[in-house]
Amino acid sequence: MTTEYIIRTTIAAPAAHMPDANQLALILGESAADINTFTAARYQDAAGNLYAVCSTVVKPIFAQSASQPLQAPDFAPDADLEAATRAQSILNIEDRINGGEAITATPDTIAVILDDRLASAQEHISSLGLSPVPVDEESML
Repeated sequence: MTTEYIIRTTIAAPAAHMPDANQLALILGESAADINTFTAARYQDAAGNLYAVCSTVVKPIFAQSASQPLQAPDFAPDADLEAATRAQSILNIEDRINGGEAITATPDTIAVILDDRLASAQEHISSLGLSPVPVDEESML
């Protein structure tokens, strides 16, 4: 069985950029549900900056579309193109498929890793310099 979804993409959106990142996810995604891609900042960098992370498999057109002028998709004609364009302007992409330079997550960029679909999302997150935000056990009781 073959699949069109041959690229794993792991995306780290800084907490402050989550609304714009969601608009970009909506426009580059495949359904209206993509507006909810970044819902909670559960990862942090060494300085304590917070990030929402998504890792999924995509078609090759995803990477091409991320660098093209944006258009609202048919399933979301009211998408916020201005917000999505702001997110697009701060994308920092590590294209491992074509030997791209390694990147780390920063509070002023949306970090993206493109890799083989079987690549490890956990390895991507670690290489971006992110780790899960510690959970306070007492607050969960």
